[in-house]
Amino acid sequence: MKIAVDGILIIIQPDQVNWEPPIIVTRDGNNAPIYAPYWSCRIALSKMTETHHYEWFSLADGSTHTLRLPHPASGVMTDFTGYVDTITGVFDTSRNCDAAMAGMDIQCSGISVSV
Repeated sequence: MKIAVDGILIIIQPDQVNWEPPIIVTRDGNNAPIYAPYWSCRIALSKMTETHHYEWFSLADGSTHTLRLPHPASGVMTDFTGYVDTITGVFDTSRNCDAAMAGMDIQCSGISVSV
C-alpha cells in the first residue's frame, strides 16, 4: 500500500487506513435509510518527522486533493478526491513527563466512493 496526495508519493507510509462509510442522514417514507453521499477515512501513522507533520498540516487547507488510497471494498489503490480535515498528534508518554509526538492521525472526508 503506497498512498499519494496530489500525485506525490507520501514518504512515510501509514500503518493503517480505516474507512468510515456514509452515515444515515434520514429515512424515507418506508423507513428505509438515506445515506450521506460521501465517505471519510482515517490515516494512522506511528512514525513521522516534524517536516512530514507540517506537510500534512499544510494539506488541511480547505481545498480538495487527489488522494491515492486503497479502495474500501477491493483494496486496490484508487485515486479519490477529498479533503484533508484534521491532523491529530499521537503522543508517547512512556517517559513520564517527557511527552513527545510519536505519530499522527489524519482525517479525510468528502470522498465519493462507488462500491
